[in-house]
Amino acid sequence: MKNASKPSKRLDLQGIRGLAILVVIAFHFYPEYCPNGYLGVDQFFVLSGFLMCMLLKRAENQSSCQLATIFYSRRFKRILPLYLLIILISMISLFLFFPDTAIETNQGSAIQALLFASNRPKTDDEDYFQAVIQKKKSFEVRIFDFQLSMAVDVFTHTWSLSVEIQFYFLVPFIFLLATKISEKLQYSYYSIIGNTFSDFFFKFLKIPGIFSYFFFFTSPETEAFNSVFARIWQFLIGMVVYLLSTSNLKITGYQMLSEEKEGLLLEDEKAQESEFSVFVKPISYFILAMLVFITGTPIELPANFVRVTLGTIHHNFNWPPNANFCQNAILSNRFLTYIGDISYSLYLIHWPIYAYWKLTYDGDSYKLFGALLASLILAVFLFETFEKWYLKLSNSHIGIMIVILFFLNAVVINKDEIMDILDGSERRSFGRLDSVTENMTLDDAARLNIDWSAHDGKLLRVPTCEYETKSQMGWCKHKGLPGNGKYKIMIFGNSWAANHATMIYQECGEKAKVLLQGSAKGCEPLYPTKFSDSQDLTEKCKGNFTYFEERIRQEQPDYAFLLTRFFSIADPSNASNIQDDPIYKIMKTQMLNFIKNIKYKLYILDALPRHHRKIFDIVPLLKNHTAPEKIDYFSKNGNFQKLMIKPDNFEMARKRHAQLIKDCNLEIPEKCVLVDYKPEFFNESTNTYRYFDEKGISYWTQGHHLSPHGIEHVRHVWTDICRKL
Repeated sequence: MKNASKPSKRLDLQGIRGLAILVVIAFHFYPEYCPNGYLGVDQFFVLSGFLMCMLLKRAENQSSCQLATIFYSRRFKRILPLYLLIILISMISLFLFFPDTAIETNQGSAIQALLFASNRPKTDDEDYFQAVIQKKKSFEVRIFDFQLSMAVDVFTHTWSLSVEIQFYFLVPFIFLLATKISEKLQYSYYSIIGNTFSDFFFKFLKIPGIFSYFFFFTSPETEAFNSVFARIWQFLIGMVVYLLSTSNLKITGYQMLSEEKEGLLLEDEKAQESEFSVFVKPISYFILAMLVFITGTPIELPANFVRVTLGTIHHNFNWPPNANFCQNAILSNRFLTYIGDISYSLYLIHWPIYAYWKLTYDGDSYKLFGALLASLILAVFLFETFEKWYLKLSNSHIGIMIVILFFLNAVVINKDEIMDILDGSERRSFGRLDSVTENMTLDDAARLNIDWSAHDGKLLRVPTCEYETKSQMGWCKHKGLPGNGKYKIMIFGNSWAANHATMIYQECGEKAKVLLQGSAKGCEPLYPTKFSDSQDLTEKCKGNFTYFEERIRQEQPDYAFLLTRFFSIADPSNASNIQDDPIYKIMKTQMLNFIKNIKYKLYILDALPRHHRKIFDIVPLLKNHTAPEKIDYFSKNGNFQKLMIKPDNFEMARKRHAQLIKDCNLEIPEKCVLVDYKPEFFNESTNTYRYFDEKGISYWTQGHHLSPHGIEHVRHVWTDICRKL
C-alpha cells in the first residue's frame, strides 16, 4: 500500500509566509490601518530559522566543512541572484526616474545593501533626520514613520536581509555545538545560549534564546531593532520548532510488515488521528486567529509584548501535533500559499516602488493603489520568470551570475566617480568651487541647481580634512597647510561649518598653522537647540552644546569662526528686555565661556531667512519670462506669496546676535565680530532677498546650505576677514 504523494513544501508554512508579507505590505502602504504589520518581518525570521535548521539537519552527517559549504551554497543560491538584480534595477531606475535629490543618499545605501550592512548603526546625518520622529509612538512605528516620511532610501527594507545574512555566519557554529551534546539536552542548549537561568523560562514559556531576548529588551531601541544579536531568539524559535517537529518521526528499529498488517495499522492510525484532530483543529484555528489579530489589527499594540506573544504562537502553531495531525485548510489554500511563493520577490520590489510614489506623487491615493498593484504584478512576473529559472541552475552557473551582478552593481553605484575619471575631471578642492562661466544658459543653470542639491551631503565632506569619525559631521583637522601660518584657527557650528570649510581653508590656509573644524548637524553652539517633536535630538544637541565649549577650552584657538543656520535662537521671546530673554541669557553665558578661551577674536555669522525649497522652480519661471522680483515674492492664483523666502523669525535671531556682539565687546573690546551676509543677498531696489543670480543659478541647495555658487558669492567676505588676521 503506497502513501499519497506529499507536496515539496509544507503548505501551511507557505501560508504563514503569505500572511506575513501581506501585513508587511499593508504596514508600508497603509500604516494607519495596519500599525502592527512590522511583525511580519519577525515571522520571516522565525520561518528562516525553521528552514536553516532543516538544511543543517539534512547535512549533519557530513564533515563540518561540507556542512557549511552545503548550507551556504543553498542559502546564497536562493537569496543572492534576485537580491542583486533588484538592487541593480533600483539603481538604474534611480538615475532614470527618481528626483535627482534622491541619488546621493541611495548611492551610499546601495553600497551598504550590497555588503549586507543595511542594519548598521546610523551616521550622525541619518540620526539627525531619524530623531525627529514623534516619541509617543512605538519604536517600530516611529522608525517606519521616518522611512515613510522621507522615503528617500530605496534600500531601507534590506535591513532585514542584512540581519538574516549576518545570522548565517553564526548558525552553523551554533548548530555544530548542539550536535556535540545529547539530543535531550539540545533544546535546553538552544534556550540557554548566553543565560544560565533561561532553562526555567524555556520550560514554562517555551521561548528559546532568552539571552538574546534579554539583549533585545534592554538595548537602546535602534540597536535592538537592527542588531542580529537581538534577533537570535526569533531564529531559534524556528530552529527549535523544526527539531520538535522531527523528533517524533524518528524510529529506532523496524521490521517489514505485510501489506495486510500495514493496512490495518494505517487504518488504526487514521482513526486515532481523527479522534485527536477533533481537539487539535479548533486549537489550530484559534491560534491562527490570534496570529491574524495581532498582526492585522488597526490598533497599535505594545511591541515587546506582542513579539513574545507572536513567538509563542509560532512555537505552538507549528508544534508537532498541530503540524502532523491536521493540515490547516485556511493556510494551505492556493491564494495564501502562492502569496507565500512570491513573498521574497514582493518584499524586495515593493519598497522602491513605494519610495518612488512618495517622492513624486505623495498624497495621491489612486497612484498609491497603483503602486501597490504594480508591486504585485512585478513580483509575480519576477517569480514566474527569473526566480523559477535561476533556482534550476547549477551552483557554478549561479556563482558566475552572482559575480556578474555584483560587478554591474558596483559600476552603476559608482557611475559618477567613474565618469569623472573617464572625463579626466574631479571635484576640485581649490580654486573656484562652482565651475560657473559667463556663457552659461538657463539649461546649464537648471543642471547645476539639480546637481548641487543632489550632491548636497557629499559637498559637506571636505577633502583636506582628517575626520575623527566616518561622518562629515563631527571634528577634523585640515591637512596640507602651507606651513608658514602662525595661527590656530577653528571653524565650528552646525552643518554650515562644513558647508563653508573648503572656502575658508582656501582663504585662511596661509595664515593657519592649525585649522580645526567641528560641526554638529542641527545643533547650535550658542544654545542647546530644542525640537518639540524629538526628545532624542534635543538631548543630542544638549550634549553638543556642552562639547563645543569643552573643545574650545581644550584647543585654545587664536581665532574662531562660528557658522550656523539658525534654529532655536530665532524662537520668539515674551521678555520686554532682551537681557531678560531666557534664550539670550544662555547664549550670552556660552559666548562668555567661548571668548575666555579664544586668544584674539570670535567671528559670528548672522542669521538669514530660510527658503521654501523652491530651488528647482527658478529656471522654469525665468523661462516663462517671470520677473525675478516676482520669484522672490511670487503671486500664485491671485494670492501674493513669498515663493523663495521663509521668514521663520530670523529677525529675532539677528536681534539676539546684535546684542551678543555688544555684550561681548563690552566684556572685552573688539573681541567679537558679526559677519553679515544680508548685503550679499538683500536687493535694496525690490526690498527682497534674492537667492539666485541673473542666469537662474541658485545660491542655495534644497538642503538649506549655500550652494557652491552661493559660497563663491560670499567668498570676498572671508577674503577680507582672512587677510586682516
